[in-house]
Amino acid sequence: MPSQRAPHEQVRRLAIDMVALCGDPADVPHALDLLNASYATPAAAAARARLKADAAIAPLVRERYWGPWPSLAKLTALPPGSLGHAYGHLLADQGLEPLPPPQIPAAADGDDAYLHSRIRSCHDVWHAICGCPTSLAGEAALNGVSAEQLRWPGSALLLAADLIHRAQEPLQAEGVDVGRAIAFGLELGCLAPPLLAQRWEEGWQLPLAAWREALGISALISRSPFAAPS
Repeated sequence: MPSQRAPHEQVRRLAIDMVALCGDPADVPHALDLLNASYATPAAAAARARLKADAAIAPLVRERYWGPWPSLAKLTALPPGSLGHAYGHLLADQGLEPLPPPQIPAAADGDDAYLHSRIRSCHDVWHAICGCPTSLAGEAALNGVSAEQLRWPGSALLLAADLIHRAQEPLQAEGVDVGRAIAFGLELGCLAPPLLAQRWEEGWQLPLAAWREALGISALISRSPFAAPS
């Protein structure tokens, strides 16, 4: 009986989170709970299997790759325009520090733990690379990237909540429309090679422009809804 109740409780938990987020996409506790609950779904297991089978990502999983992550002070001291400088200031604006290296179990037992830790730690790096602020629209855009590249069910659910909330709101006079932000994120996720496969730690000092050029996303980012008007 407990095993039969578990799926029901999981669906109930996700439903509660979704109702809350459809009313307020900025509800961080419910967003985090939704992501955590979604990790245990069959859809998430299928997404993890796909990531581990990806020829570009698999080597990092096998190595448990984790390069050096400088302190916030060292990141913000890197040259302006560099990946590390942009990432450091993005963290500083949120009152955050880089996450410490995770403790990952050896062998295949730790594959899923590695993926979760790597995605979590790289989230704000992807914000910097993609030129997406940490606003509601910026998070929606990055969820679009994650939904496309990772097939993460939690990201897809967050996008659905954003769009349902948007349907209830008046037309925006200012700021980036969430629908446009999501469209940008999905397109970026389609165009870019797997962001999860990148060894960001080997290029903190490199210019963002060089990273974006290497990833083939410069032209799209220049048309980003978050780009400053020229």
